[in-house]
Amino acid sequence: MRFHLLGPLGVQLKGMPVRVSAHKQRTVLAMLLAHAGRTVPIQSLVAEVWDERPPRSAVPNVHTYVMRLRHLLSAADPRAGRRLVTSDGGYLLQVDPPELDLFLFEELLTLARKALVRKDLRAAEDAYERALGIWRGTAAQDVPLGPVLRDVVAQLTDRYLSTVEEHLDVRLALGSHRAALDRLRELTRRYPLRERLHAQSMVALYRCGDVTGALEAFATARRVLAHELGLDPGAEMRRLHRAILDGDPVLDGTGLLTGTDLGNTGMLTPGGTGMLADTGGVTLDGGDGYRRARRLPPEPSAFVGRRSELARANDVLYGAAPPGSGARVIALHGAGGVGTSALALHLAHRATGRYTDGRLYVDLRGSSPGVPPLRPADALGGFLRALGVPGREVPATTAEAAAAYRSLLAGRRVLVILDNAADAAQVTPLLPASDGCAALITSRTLPATVDAVPIAVGMLDETDAVRLLRLLVGESRVAAEPEAAADVARWCGYHPLALHIAGTRLASRPNWSLRRFGERLRDRRRRLDVLQAPGLSIRSCFQASYGLLTDRAGTVRTAAARACRLLGVLDLPEVGIGRTAALLDVDPHLAEAALDELTEFRLLEPAAGARFRMHDLVRLVAAELSVAHDTPEERARALRRARP
Repeated sequence: MRFHLLGPLGVQLKGMPVRVSAHKQRTVLAMLLAHAGRTVPIQSLVAEVWDERPPRSAVPNVHTYVMRLRHLLSAADPRAGRRLVTSDGGYLLQVDPPELDLFLFEELLTLARKALVRKDLRAAEDAYERALGIWRGTAAQDVPLGPVLRDVVAQLTDRYLSTVEEHLDVRLALGSHRAALDRLRELTRRYPLRERLHAQSMVALYRCGDVTGALEAFATARRVLAHELGLDPGAEMRRLHRAILDGDPVLDGTGLLTGTDLGNTGMLTPGGTGMLADTGGVTLDGGDGYRRARRLPPEPSAFVGRRSELARANDVLYGAAPPGSGARVIALHGAGGVGTSALALHLAHRATGRYTDGRLYVDLRGSSPGVPPLRPADALGGFLRALGVPGREVPATTAEAAAAYRSLLAGRRVLVILDNAADAAQVTPLLPASDGCAALITSRTLPATVDAVPIAVGMLDETDAVRLLRLLVGESRVAAEPEAAADVARWCGYHPLALHIAGTRLASRPNWSLRRFGERLRDRRRRLDVLQAPGLSIRSCFQASYGLLTDRAGTVRTAAARACRLLGVLDLPEVGIGRTAALLDVDPHLAEAALDELTEFRLLEPAAGARFRMHDLVRLVAAELSVAHDTPEERARALRRARP
């Protein structure tokens, strides 16, 4: 038999495919293959198939899926069905090493690395070629993934990319610079956060005689890392950049860079090959062998108000705490565009006195529908490199990387900013553990299972909203039209992003009057169009929150999305559970769950007496979404049911 996990999931018997078409059975089979030869507990299979919401019949259903898999294997070969056995409260799939592509890949990779130790580059290249040839796509690419398989796929993808990088090192050493460069151009586009690929591109370009291109490759890598991770290239890339600038002869021609090249650096790949790396801690700002990281985006230039939020955050960051209490963690949460990130950066830029060993920042990309959130493993890799760990020494698994990260921070005073977090699972591995450290989390939804002090960030009051306009537009213009400035703030709903957009537009048009601009905002039909500027849109901000809500299917999410759209059309100051149930034509329990979901995603605000309020700007976006998704008949019918 042959089992395939490195690409589309597949089973073959004597060259003929065994079809496993049911999605949940494929997930179960992928779990068994990922743990081939080991027992997978039934509860692990339940969690993998249904994630956080298993039905009551989950365990019997898993038994059924396994039984059907056994029948599929037995139908192809009666002996094959006996491979899937019940053991110790779970199931085990017996697979011999030559039968699973993952085992074959690992065997060939071991051969390649042994050839490197012998300095037999031709044999190494052949083994790498054969190992990579086993891959037919992304691991388990056609399998619905649960939490364990997502981590397995991430680890396998990292394993694949590390192997590709090692293979490219060998090709560069053999003088195949141009062929390597063609492959590297494709890879750096697909995996822009892999520093080693960028460094290999620099070496390949330099050895092809394109010094300018090599320097441009470094500049491109620096821009990407700064934009995506808030980090600079690591020490090995910077040293390689310096070698290119200096025309260091070690980079000429072919050959592997050795441990004595460019200042006694260590190496990244097995057998002493690969890119330049650190042999020990990189010391900046001191002599203790610890690299102090100060990698923050600029502080917001126009920051107002937030007195109570700042006071509470400062109490946590600077207040007394008993020894052994662990890191201080704050979760700043609020609707899209209210300024949680601005508040976090304002706090971070003023934290140098207490957090003297540095500040680490990462954008976790958890607030952008359609854009995958940053994996904890990638964020940890960036942090470890910023703290002086050579790229090749960064552990591949999230658990090992988190342990190394916390070990480096032990006994230090470092502030970590985790911006735009998606959920608790993404954040937890990135939290420091040391008493002297702290973390600021920003998120639209509160990561409830994280042990953090929650601080809600809402709209500005009228005074601070006008102050923000004054900073953006200019003191003299606001002083000349104080009532018009108050009107602009009111039509913006005192929403910080809306105010920033309004202020940006007014600042770019010094001849516009605030009164005339306020009149344009007053028109509900034009307001969303007025509140957009290059790269900024209040419409996109709330559409993003709606997109996050609809990213996952489910009865409650579907009801919440529909409630959001129809509440925009209903246009009432507040609603309760009963009216929402009438609007959706559902029972009160589902209506209440939908309202709670909308509150969680900051598309509604709780009001007194189990009632809920929708911000005026959210209402306008919701009404547009209803026009796009609901027929006129559906809207009219819902309104008849829910009108007072």
